[in-house]
Amino acid sequence: MNFNPDLAVTRKEALELMIEHWPLQTGTELIPVSQALGRVTARDVYSRNTMPVCRTSRMDGIAVRSSDFAGGIPDTTNWIKGREYVQADTGDDFPDEYDTVIAVENISFDEEGKLRFVETFSFTPGSGIRPEGSVVKEGDLLIKSHVRLTPVHLAVLLLGGIYQVEVVKKPKVIYIPTGNELVAAGVIPERGQNIEANGLMISSLLQQWGAEAVCYPIIKDNPAQLEQTLDMALAAGDMVLINGGSSKGAEDFNAHLLQKKASFFRHGIKTAPGKPVAIAVIDGKPVINLPGPTIAAFVAMDWCVKGLVHHYYGVPVPVRPKIKARLTKPLKKTPDFEYYFRLALEKQDDGYLARPLRNEKSLPQLLLEADALLIAPFGVTEYQAGEEIEAEVLNGLENL
Repeated sequence: MNFNPDLAVTRKEALELMIEHWPLQTGTELIPVSQALGRVTARDVYSRNTMPVCRTSRMDGIAVRSSDFAGGIPDTTNWIKGREYVQADTGDDFPDEYDTVIAVENISFDEEGKLRFVETFSFTPGSGIRPEGSVVKEGDLLIKSHVRLTPVHLAVLLLGGIYQVEVVKKPKVIYIPTGNELVAAGVIPERGQNIEANGLMISSLLQQWGAEAVCYPIIKDNPAQLEQTLDMALAAGDMVLINGGSSKGAEDFNAHLLQKKASFFRHGIKTAPGKPVAIAVIDGKPVINLPGPTIAAFVAMDWCVKGLVHHYYGVPVPVRPKIKARLTKPLKKTPDFEYYFRLALEKQDDGYLARPLRNEKSLPQLLLEADALLIAPFGVTEYQAGEEIEAEVLNGLENL
């Protein structure tokens, strides 16, 4: 299918159109909190517990009766543990008759084991006590709906007496690799063949974003077989990704297939690499025709599929950290398209240098040496060497 730039849409427009035409339906499931890391809450979660159940000690020390201090600091010569005072360490319960906790820093014991207060000690009735329900109360809102659960969230759920949590079911995303030239990983490629490597990258990205990835076997460029496989995927999944066949080659059938079957269809995105992305809604489900080249497939995953998965969950798309860096070489682009430039970063005493990775690099170098992205916007045609740009960090900066 020929790419028509006049009909192409921006990344933002493409996502908005997909969401507008996607009759989103999500299910929920109840899972143990111990298995809920990274899952997304389906509804607000409220505490079943009141903690502490009764008042407890706020610190390590002893618990006393404030009535014994009514006339000032008492003589403790004849005080006996268990009668005038009891041990009360942090979080401890103790008998109700004792209503104040004195910190261990304010007491000492002489050679005979008799209790003494330090000279600077002053008594405040009721101090050192953590009131009932001061940590959490029954009915308190613990976590709102549509929150991706972190290790801290899991601790909060347990404190609130929540041992099972209702979460949004993972979207099942089916990946279909296509192309006569493709062979599976593990097969030694012959002339005219390529290893199908995108599937592992794509399924790993989907898992990072919280989706269930299902990879189909390689489908050859046969329109009838492609359509049959797409129908199977639509019946089995919540979203379908077709890799390859999105451009204008003689065997690029996939975009045509999507257009034929879709209730909504667009072909062409004003972002490069990956301009010939096709987006569609078929049988109420998103179908994305990803370009075959690995870098173009990554770009389409980054802006399109990531956005759709996070929309499914009702959570914000993660934002990459950004840094300022100075370009080591000039960059040029057309004004009518955005462009994902891949950059290698180098830490300097006064900041970072950004070295553009050119296409003459091997594919592993382009993929693995990239520490950051410069997503150059519409209207911009060039950047000068030495110019400061804002880069989106792909990897941690600790190893630079």
